[in-house]
Amino acid sequence: MNLSRTAMLTGCTIIAALCALTLSSFAAETAFGTAPELDCGSPSDIHDGWVIGSAEQQGLDPALLCAMGKGVADGKLPNVDSIVVVRHGVLVYERYFTYPHQLAIDATTKHVGNSMTKSVVSLLVGIAIDRGLIKDLDAPIFPYFPENADLRAPEKDRITLRHLLTMSAGLNSTRAPGISFEYDDSETELIGAILQRVSGKPVNVLAQENIFTPLGIKDVAWYDGTVTGGFAKSSSGLSLRPRDWAKIGQLVLNGGDWEGKQIVPASWIAQSTTAQIKAREPFSYGFQWWIGRSLNEDRAIEWTAALGFNAQKTIIIPDLDSVVVFNASRQSTRMIAPEIELLDKYVLPAILKH
Repeated sequence: MNLSRTAMLTGCTIIAALCALTLSSFAAETAFGTAPELDCGSPSDIHDGWVIGSAEQQGLDPALLCAMGKGVADGKLPNVDSIVVVRHGVLVYERYFTYPHQLAIDATTKHVGNSMTKSVVSLLVGIAIDRGLIKDLDAPIFPYFPENADLRAPEKDRITLRHLLTMSAGLNSTRAPGISFEYDDSETELIGAILQRVSGKPVNVLAQENIFTPLGIKDVAWYDGTVTGGFAKSSSGLSLRPRDWAKIGQLVLNGGDWEGKQIVPASWIAQSTTAQIKAREPFSYGFQWWIGRSLNEDRAIEWTAALGFNAQKTIIIPDLDSVVVFNASRQSTRMIAPEIELLDKYVLPAILKH
């Protein structure tokens, strides 16, 4: 055998050996989980009523959504526990993230909503009005609590349910009712107390009967707290799976309709998600719903949201027929951060690119 032929055979042997080694290493990495398949947020069907589809089929750029999830998982983007995206009534993206010293969550795990609870209570007010249990938003609230007549004061006699709904009652301040916005959990607790007076049921029972059951939401926890005497709180405490928070958003996006049944009056949805008072910059406030906007190039995208501490968000975007839910466990420095960055830089461009 001449030298060149020997060299050629030796080279082929070396290449074959390297190929075999590479394949062996890849197989070993896969077997031991060190080279996981890229997770791009394809939803799983857990038979909870959601129609499941692909992002691309519903007009979103899947590459942007995939990049968002990877950035969060790699620690290069704001941390979140979960992201859920719904477009045209179809669940197109969901992803759950695990952090050290934190319980892992998935599609079947409830997540506390904190003050997103307030927006669910607002839906109950609309239902109560529709059933004639509440007659007038502008009537004083003290007749609902005759046993507390001794606590009345001239400057508080003019407080109405409308003031409570818009966080403008001034319960813990010297300002007159209706003058300005001041976020106050006690105002929402009063709304819940009024609902219980007119219906005979606490807010958690009302929500179960009138919202959760019709929407097929079965896994619910509602913390009652100690300050409410054993009754479910109205200002916070509700825990739902992220996909079920998305159902609440979809109900609002549908104008209160769910599968052909009017759960909440459309007129109440329209009124409660319209700006009623100027709130913290850059928001306005409806009836226990926040009103905001995002800018994408030269276009302003208006949205309505239920917001809660630790950056819980259920965001309804009517012009894009979309709902986006973020849940997080780590305290953010401002309520609007960090998830609005994910909305503005990834989710909205993924929709608008198409």
